[in-house]
Amino acid sequence: MTRPAVTRLRLDDPKAAPLTVLSGGGASRLAGEIVTDRGARRVLVVASESGFVRTGLREVLSGDGVRLFSGFSPNPRLEQALRGCAVRDDWDPQAIVAVGGGSALDTAKLIRALPADPAAARAVVDGRSGPPGRPRVPLVAIPTTAGTGSEVTRFATVFVDGEKRSLDHGGVRPDVALVDPDLLRGCPPEVAYPCAFDAYCHAVESFWSRRSTPASREAARTALRLMTPILLTADFTALRPADRAGLATAACAAGRAIDVTRTTAAHAFAYRLTIRHGVPHGLACLLNLRWVLEYNARRAGTACQDARGAAYLRDRLAELDGLIGAATPAALLARAGLPDRLGAYGVTARADVEALATAGLGHNRSAGNPVALTLPGVLDELMAIR
Repeated sequence: MTRPAVTRLRLDDPKAAPLTVLSGGGASRLAGEIVTDRGARRVLVVASESGFVRTGLREVLSGDGVRLFSGFSPNPRLEQALRGCAVRDDWDPQAIVAVGGGSALDTAKLIRALPADPAAARAVVDGRSGPPGRPRVPLVAIPTTAGTGSEVTRFATVFVDGEKRSLDHGGVRPDVALVDPDLLRGCPPEVAYPCAFDAYCHAVESFWSRRSTPASREAARTALRLMTPILLTADFTALRPADRAGLATAACAAGRAIDVTRTTAAHAFAYRLTIRHGVPHGLACLLNLRWVLEYNARRAGTACQDARGAAYLRDRLAELDGLIGAATPAALLARAGLPDRLGAYGVTARADVEALATAGLGHNRSAGNPVALTLPGVLDELMAIR
């Protein structure tokens, strides 16, 4: 079998483990070679059974030295990750390979980082203690969707008692990411659209974040320049190879951007929409980005909370407007044939809106927004799109 031609990118950061990104068609087939080169005789694969087979990774990673953990769901819960930690301790792997969307990749990060004891694990997730200091097992992340960028970030989402938490630590970031656009082949529109929306929101929110840097903004620019024409023109029922490659590269670039900045308000207000109303995560983010974009633009001069000042923020928002162009949140929802009103997703009563507003304002991701958020202002915006 011909060795796939890949592009190699090494990301070094004093606050995180070094990360090597190998991208290109067929990159996922390098997984076996990578774990072998690292001397791993026992490998724990974190993936759904169907995903492990569909991607062809079962053929690449096979034999008595491979064990599969698939006991997780979308939006993984802490108790699921802890079951994976128990498997880890029983199997004692010398490498972990994650295959799937953000849920699989985040679960693998949690399995590598957390102690198996529930109380100790909660202390780590809550930030009251750091991950255990045991020897670091190499983690290879292979995304099968173009959305979360989890393959390059140092945080992992987990739900604890129905509330979203984020394990955020330099040691959480994978060691190797294999970004293979071929794995996006056949991804149905109802999955591909929300994933792409998530990456789009990552890029937009990172670009205006109070924590942005020149490097993070350049990664966000790259993501938006690649992604917006695809979102406006591609046939998501049968993505062309070039579109798959563009989306995979864009999602990875957006992931690199939020690895620096984290997300902001659109994500903060999305979590309850997903958990309480069943709205796919990326779609929930885009529904909120629709009003957050306008909110920030209107109040940049009067409620700026970016230390670089209102003039700086207005310049960034103007540049962002140029990057987005016709690919506004409203236009993307319309092109995907998705409703743009919260009522279509079950948010009909004022009490539902108030709960969304309170949950979003209480989430730490809202603090990264460059414009101050107030409860009356947020309620007005959410009621306007109910």
